[in-house]
Formats: sequence, C-alpha cells, structure tokens
Amino acid sequence: MSERVMRENRTSREWLLRMADAEARYESVAVGGLAATVGFVRPTSPSPVPWVFGRLIEFARRARGLTVERLAREADVDLGELVVLERDGGVIPKPRTVYQLAQVLGLSAGKLMELSGLAESKDPELEDAALRFAARSEPSAKLSKEERQAFEEFVGVLAKASD
Repeated sequence: MSERVMRENRTSREWLLRMADAEARYESVAVGGLAATVGFVRPTSPSPVPWVFGRLIEFARRARGLTVERLAREADVDLGELVVLERDGGVIPKPRTVYQLAQVLGLSAGKLMELSGLAESKDPELEDAALRFAARSEPSAKLSKEERQAFEEFVGVLAKASD
C-alpha cells in the first residue's frame, strides 16, 4: 500500500472518529453508523451483563404494550434482528438499529449505544444500574396462557423432531 493511500486512510479514520464523537451530542448516528460499517470503528466489549441490552429492549417494548412485530415495524428494523437482540445476549446490534429503537421507545440513543457495546461506557452509574436491572429482571412469573401455549407447541415440535 502506498504511503499516500495509508495517509488518506489514517486521515479518513481520524475524521470519522472525530465526527462520531461529535455526533454523540446529537440525535443522529449517520457518521458513527458509517464508521462502523466501513470498519473504522469497532464495537467495544458488551456491558458487564451481556444480555441486559436485549432484556431492556424487551421490557421497554412490553411496558408500552408492543409486540415484537409492531416494534420492528415502527422502528423500521428487521424482525429477525429484533428477536435475536431480545433473546441472545451475545449479539452486538447495528448502530442504526440501536438508534431506531431508542427513538421509538423514548430512550437515550447514547446510553443504549454504551449498553449495547457500540460505544465505550464512561459512566459507572450506568454499569451499576445495568447490574441491578440484570439482578432484578430475571423472570419469576408464571407463564401467561399465550406463553404456555407457544411453549407447549414448541416442545411438541421438538418431541416430534427427536423421534
């Protein structure tokens, strides 16, 4: 790679990083999303409790009486991506997804970026709150009628598949 190309890449990377830092003060993730897409900005490590982001999204959705399908539609995000985010703690979402969910759910996009692992968290209070939320958000309620029905149908399919 020529010295000129290396210098241009370094300058582009520095510019994107500066713009991503600047955008943290605004309600847009265009530059940060672009920086992540082209590989200049890499996700940081996830929150201390990796599945907290997905659980928070699930609780915020349920608190607003939204189905997964409706939230996906209103936030203009892929339904499959949203299901994975809510259910799989090891997934780091796309910046656009976090921003769209924040807008629909009325949450801080910047804090969600930190919680999801897309931005470095410099807020010990956020980490403490995430740990407290994780400790208290473990489901302990009985399954609803609909949840029990879905569970039994799924177990039935699993039983058939193993025969």
